Amino acid sequence: LSSASVTPELTTSSTADGVPSNISPINTCLALSVHFRHPDLGMKDYEILSRATAFLLQVDPPDPSEHVSKYHKAVASATTTESKSHDGQGFVKKSAFPHLGENIDLRKKLLRKQDYKYDPAAGPPRLPHQLNWLEFCPTAFRPKVHVMTSSHVVSPWLWHKYYGQDWLGLVKQEHVKYSLEVWGTSSASEEEAISHDGKLKGSYEPLAKFALNPYPIHHPNEMDLAVIHMKQEDEALKHLMNLGIQPLHLPTMHELETSNDPVFEPGDRVLFQGFEVYEANKTDQVTLASDETKESDAEDDGRVFHPYSSLGTLAMASPDRFLARTKAGPLPEGLCGGPVIVLPSETTVGNNSTKEPLTIRGVVEGIVPTNHENAELAGLASFLPSYRIREFVDYAERVMLEQIVDEDLFKSIVDLKDRKDKRGTTYGSGQEGEVHEVNDNSNDARGSERLNEEDEDELPYDSNLTSGMEGTSEEGDTPHIDGEYQEIIASLREKHTPEEVDAILATVEREREEVVKIMETEGGEMDDVIEAVRRKTYDEKDRIMAKIEKEMMEQKNIVEGEIVCSEEDKK
Repeated sequence: LSSASVTPELTTSSTADGVPSNISPINTCLALSVHFRHPDLGMKDYEILSRATAFLLQVDPPDPSEHVSKYHKAVASATTTESKSHDGQGFVKKSAFPHLGENIDLRKKLLRKQDYKYDPAAGPPRLPHQLNWLEFCPTAFRPKVHVMTSSHVVSPWLWHKYYGQDWLGLVKQEHVKYSLEVWGTSSASEEEAISHDGKLKGSYEPLAKFALNPYPIHHPNEMDLAVIHMKQEDEALKHLMNLGIQPLHLPTMHELETSNDPVFEPGDRVLFQGFEVYEANKTDQVTLASDETKESDAEDDGRVFHPYSSLGTLAMASPDRFLARTKAGPLPEGLCGGPVIVLPSETTVGNNSTKEPLTIRGVVEGIVPTNHENAELAGLASFLPSYRIREFVDYAERVMLEQIVDEDLFKSIVDLKDRKDKRGTTYGSGQEGEVHEVNDNSNDARGSERLNEEDEDELPYDSNLTSGMEGTSEEGDTPHIDGEYQEIIASLREKHTPEEVDAILATVEREREEVVKIMETEGGEMDDVIEAVRRKTYDEKDRIMAKIEKEMMEQKNIVEGEIVCSEEDKK
């Protein structure tokens, strides 16, 4: 691992197309190899079955506070610490111990973490139904990344429409093993700038290999998607990060549903990255013939992968796949399963650069045949869009979470995802965007109608929520209370999302009902009753979180292969 590199920052370097020239496939992609051995086929050693591209997909969404640009950090520092770092005349105060301030901040951060009673979800603050499924599970009990790739590469025997070989039907999951490789430059010289027009210049070689658990999860409706997970993930991720591998991000379902950006817009530019595979796979052979000249599977992986990057322009779309024209011509063999990356915004390029996480627009599925009868379609790259990827990842994470936690806890999490409180009532009933429909632009009638509804800035009406609340009745004897109530709601709407406002109002209504019931049955001081009800709310929250923590800590031996490797694998 001596040839490790550092995850690159976006710099002023860019191509003639304005695309950052250091977004490299050797940092965003991994080379996936599938080996197999079947005794009934006369095989003594593992041989290669298929090769393609894979990439790491971060389970937790990025925390915006961790990706502020250097420029904005400098501005914030200059505006917030001027009185401490400058004297009255504006001259910089020099200190012999500049590290002390950093140590104090670090100590404060560690002390805050000691107060945590549970493992908080990463990313920005959100309501429970906005969390991804695995975010309900502490990181010690679930993977930090998914390895995303194509299903037909991971399990080719499941794709009869792609492969017609009879011998392939004998291969099963127990006959295969998976590995990922990190590839880098074979010389110590600095890597050349990338023009995103096909194969990268220079020579490349494998730097490290990592084993995967043999338990892939496939798309339930035969979309060409699969996720698989790493053995000894914590140790592997440390090495991968040191080698410069950058996990990619996928928008959450809530982000996709509430986004005002068009799902598809012709002319949008994206980046196709992966590895071109030179040597034919076994799945391309009609008959199975072992190569007696090879002594082991370790010797058949050299010089078969080459990093590839091509700029693409969106051309056509259907609800399940997008088509794009690629700058370098039709994508070569091996790019299947590779990421289609959203180009960083202009504000992240240049002196304001940052290690902003890269987001995927989709996953490469293949190409339209170059001899297609429609010349406009021939050779176009096909990829599965991000909202289809998110639907599949949500499915896979739900399957995994159900296997990790017990039945009662899983039902509680399902209720939270369905926006149900402990009484079974639903909060946040307002309709959100529908990402499964392709909109070419935001000017359609439906989009305009949604914008008009948002501009009206009206509260969602819920008769169950508003009936009986002070200041909301039709009686005219409480105008001052109604005015104050509306001012409070307006203030909430300025600082919170509509879903958060709904959740707050639902909690207030529940507490109000409990206060009224106690006053009618038991009596007492109003302030004391309100305090007791509010304390009960806090205690209920602590109880739920303590239950989750207890359930997680009791699960010491997780046997599911896609989460944690077995003891036999560790040996």
